[in-house]
This record gives sequence, structure tokens and C-alpha cells, in this order.
Amino acid sequence: MASQQNYRKLKQQCEKAGSLFVDDEFPASNKSLFLDERSTNDIIWKRPGELVDDPHLFVEGPSVTDVRQGILGNCWLVSACSALTHNSHLLEKVIPNVDEQEWSEKKKYAGIFRFCFWQFGEWTDVVIDDLLPTRNDKLIFAQSETSNEFWSALLEKAFAKLYGCYHNLHGGPLADALQDVSGGVPETIFIERFKDIMGENWHFELFKHLNEAFANKALMLAAITPKCKEDIEKRLECGLIKGHVYAVTAVRYMELDAKTPGLFPFAIGGRVIHERKLLIRLQNPWGEKEWNGAWSDKSEEWNNVTKARKAELGITVNEDGEFWMPFDEFCKYFTKISVCQLLNTRTSSSSKRYMETTFFGSWKVNGRSGAPNDRAGGCLEKFSATFCSNPQYRFDIKDEVEDTVMMSLTQKEKRDGKKREPYLTIGLHVMKVEENRKYRVHKAMQKVVTSDYEHSRSIYLSINNLQPGRYVVMPTTYTHREEGDFLLRLYTSHSPNAHELTEHKPTEGNFDAVMRLTVIVEADQLRADKEKTTNQYFVARSDQDMERSPTIPKTCSPNWNWSVVFYRRTVRQPVELELWDKNILKDTLAGKAIIAFDVENNFDNNCKRVTVKLRDRNGADYSGNLGTLTVEIASYDDPVYL
Repeated sequence: MASQQNYRKLKQQCEKAGSLFVDDEFPASNKSLFLDERSTNDIIWKRPGELVDDPHLFVEGPSVTDVRQGILGNCWLVSACSALTHNSHLLEKVIPNVDEQEWSEKKKYAGIFRFCFWQFGEWTDVVIDDLLPTRNDKLIFAQSETSNEFWSALLEKAFAKLYGCYHNLHGGPLADALQDVSGGVPETIFIERFKDIMGENWHFELFKHLNEAFANKALMLAAITPKCKEDIEKRLECGLIKGHVYAVTAVRYMELDAKTPGLFPFAIGGRVIHERKLLIRLQNPWGEKEWNGAWSDKSEEWNNVTKARKAELGITVNEDGEFWMPFDEFCKYFTKISVCQLLNTRTSSSSKRYMETTFFGSWKVNGRSGAPNDRAGGCLEKFSATFCSNPQYRFDIKDEVEDTVMMSLTQKEKRDGKKREPYLTIGLHVMKVEENRKYRVHKAMQKVVTSDYEHSRSIYLSINNLQPGRYVVMPTTYTHREEGDFLLRLYTSHSPNAHELTEHKPTEGNFDAVMRLTVIVEADQLRADKEKTTNQYFVARSDQDMERSPTIPKTCSPNWNWSVVFYRRTVRQPVELELWDKNILKDTLAGKAIIAFDVENNFDNNCKRVTVKLRDRNGADYSGNLGTLTVEIASYDDPVYL
């Protein structure tokens, strides 16, 4: 539950009264521990000063070993807090004004603390008192390796308040915890699925993806999914634990020092490089039970690494829960990885910048299924008749620029009191639409990609090398007539000119029909001068409307598949297609085609394909010198068919 308490006001009231803050919204009682009315008498709530003489938020700064899991089965959350220690900017966001909140003889202690979490597009304050559950004067939940350091225990309590009670922290999606502390874009990678998609080179592609994400400050967790309940927390011979979550604390190439005869150096760019290993470092939130295979703390592989490099990497022989392992062994044992990417949207940063576009929307049932204002259409595969009722958002990829587009869809959590409602199964569908599409799509068009449908808070979709043009993305639930709120975030290299499509047709002007015109030109259809290579584009004219295609770069055999939609006021008027050469000073008309319409035969609510000749600028036949165009015409007397 999000708190409406004002931290500064409450702290000032306590300081003025000389009292310690007691949080009535999250009382130190069984109500804050359990979902039900369960009672226990052996848990005593105590403040840090009652447990140690010199309490602190941090002792010698944050460290990955600061966070140790207690008796609560919340390794998903504790591991996320461990990962957070590697990003000081985020840690300061989650625990703001540390100097002000830290225990100090110079400041009055009021027993009140403030944390901040990302919830559905906003950073939300959570205020707590510092009464913590103990048994025999020992913390029973999350705690630090250092006995007088309390930031992890207090952070866990803030999470418990946010989620309703400590019991709600037992088990949870890895991606949710990462998103709560970062506001990033969560991606869940199932290693076997990644292997099937990427093919032979999947191992290196996965390492490269994780290495680049980690370099950009991404937070990562990894887990070994158990096949049955009996396997949960079962320790393997290699030291790893099934059903357990580990924080990923490093992903890097390890250059060896060639101290043994079997290692031979090679040169890259004039620099001598010895054998490189792909390694990954993990942290067990229990603070113990580490990997015991190759590249573990005491393994002989470290003999090939200098002492200086070991010191740089923080190699120790302590049982602190943090360890290195070969990436191929990691892929052998681990089944899924949660990556929360922190995409740069700031203009002042030197790293790659993305444009972020956000939309808040809803799946809502309005009248019967498929009605004009219904916005809960379900997925295309199962509910094709109502699919286009879903919310729709158009975006553009600019002319002559291929782009990578990343999308994140997050649904708003539903709660019944302290009880968390199950997530909807959600997904994203992206389709290519006409270049000038301004109104809602009523019939599914060319599919670009459909995400996996997942029963999770957030899903992630990345589309590489997206061609220039206009697209529509549709956030959907798997089943129709399911309601909920969502947040859609788009990340592109250039401004996507993104808008929600809400109207079904133009609200002004009379029109008799709607028509989609698709110009299809294959490489051998236009027989231009083979010595001449020019940039070219098409212009389509209908009534008073004019639309221009993207420019095709220099080639004597261009390819087009370009669509536009026209709302026709006078259907007897022909449509003109013009082919233009793009020049530095002035563009020149290369040729044109006229498409005449027979009202009865052309506007019969169907789609047909015709071939037309490209003539010279005055309309004379070039005897086929310029070749032919294939034009696909979809014409309807009602816009809801298109």
C-alpha cells in the first residue's frame, strides 16, 4: 500500500514532542506480519538502539554482503537489494537523504525512516518506524553481516508495508523486485528459449547481451527453477541451490596471464591478448553456500591471474556468498535471468540515448464484445473477431533510418485489502500500417511481431532493424473482456511521433468510401537506366489529398511495399501515382500512373490487385521502358472494415 504520510512533517512533530515515531498504518503487531489473523507470542518488535549500542544505516558504505536473507522466503527481494548496491544512483533514489536519516549525535533521533519505490510509473514514498521483528534479541528477517548496520532490515520493512505485510514478501517474481527499486525496463530471459531462438551462436550472444546491459548499470537476478516442490532449496553437488535466486554482480571477459604452457597469446589491433574466459559473478543472499567448481574462490584457475587482477576483482576465499563461475557452466545450471535495463533518456549523458514515450491506458469492457467503445478485445490468435477493439498506439520509424524499438508493458496491481490479486496474462502485438494512418485499425494488418503472452506484471519486447514506416502497437490481454490498467513505454533512437488512436474515422467532411492503396514494386518491374542510380519516391494523389512514400536509396532496381489510406469524397475521380527522382537542387518527375475506378466494380468491400503501366510525365506510354506497378486496392463503403 502506498503511503500518504509526510515524512518531514511527522519527523518534526516527533522531534518537537521528544517522542519516537510509531506507525499506526503498519503497526508492530501480527497484523503486519501475516495475511490472516494468526497470532504468535515469541516475536518481539524492537528498535535498533535496543539491539546494539551504536546503530547505523550504513557502516563503511553499501556492500553486496550487507544484505542477508532471514527466515522469510524472499530471496527474490533480498537478491534485488544486493544488486542495488552496485548502483549508487539508484540506491540514493530508494534510500533518499541518507545523511539526514543516518543516526548521529548531531541530529535528533525520531525513529522514523523514508524509502522510495517505483510503482506504476511513479516514485512513491513509504514512511516507516524502526520497530523490527526479533526473536531472542535477534533480527529474524533480512539483516546485514555487520550487526549494527540496519539499512537492509529497514528497507525490507518498507517493502513489507508497500506489499501489505511481511507474508506477502514470501516468493515473488524476480522482475517485480528489480522494477520496484529502479523503475527500469524488466526483461525475463529463459535460457532454453533464448537458445532455440538464437541458434548456434546463442551462448556468445547471451553473454554479449548481459555484458552490455551490465555495463549500462542494469540490475540482474538469476535463478534455477526446480522441477518439483521437493527440489526447492535442494543443494546440488556443485554448491548451487535449486529454487533459489542469486544477484548477478559482474559479467566480464577474463584475460589470463599465460603462466602455463597451454596458454598462447594472440594479437588484436597490435595489442597482445592472452586467452579470454567468459565469467559471471553471483551473490547468494544467504551469505554462504557458493559454487565450488571451476573459477570458484579456491580453484586452481585463479593461478593464471595476477595478484593485482585478483585484488581488482575482489577475489577472496571467504564464505561470503559471492563467487565467480564460467559462463558456460552458468548456462548449464541456471534456467532464467531477470534483467532490469536502465535505458538512458537524458540529453547530458555520453552513453546511447533513447527517446521515452509513455502511455497510461486501460482494458475496459464497454457494452457487448466488439462494440465501438469496447477496449478489451483479447489476443489475435484466440479472439480475431474482437482483437482490434484493444487500445491502439501508432508510432513512426523515420525515413531512411532503421531503428531498434524497445517496449515495456506494465499492468497495475490489484489488491483486495492486503491480499494481492493475480496478474492478467498480457502481451504486445505490433503491425505495419499505412504511412498516413490516423484512425483506429479495424482489421488486423501485416504482423511485425507478437510477444509471448505472460502471466506477469511486466513484459518486454525488442524489435531490431525496424524498417522506416508507420506501425501500431496493441497492448492486449490473452482473454477478451478482462479489465485492468496498464502503462506502455516505448524507447526509440529518434522521436517516434507516437499517439493513441481513439477515433474510428474523420469527424469532419463527407466521404463515400475508404480505400487502402498499396504500391508493390519488385526489383525487375522498373526497368530504369542501369547506369543511373538515383534516390526515388512515390507520390499518391486522391481528391485533394496527397501522400509521399519514404525515399529508396540509390539503386537501379528499387523495391517498394508502400501503403496509404484515403477517405474518398468523389470515388469516380482517378487516383494518380507519381514516381519522382530525388535530386540535390530540384526533384524531377520520372513517370506516373493513373488508376481509374468503376464505382460498382471497384468499391465492393473487398481487396483486389491490378497491374498498371508507368507512363511519362505527360501521360504518354513509354512502351514499357519504365515498367509496371502492382497496385493492391482494398476499398470499402464503411470505415470500420478498414
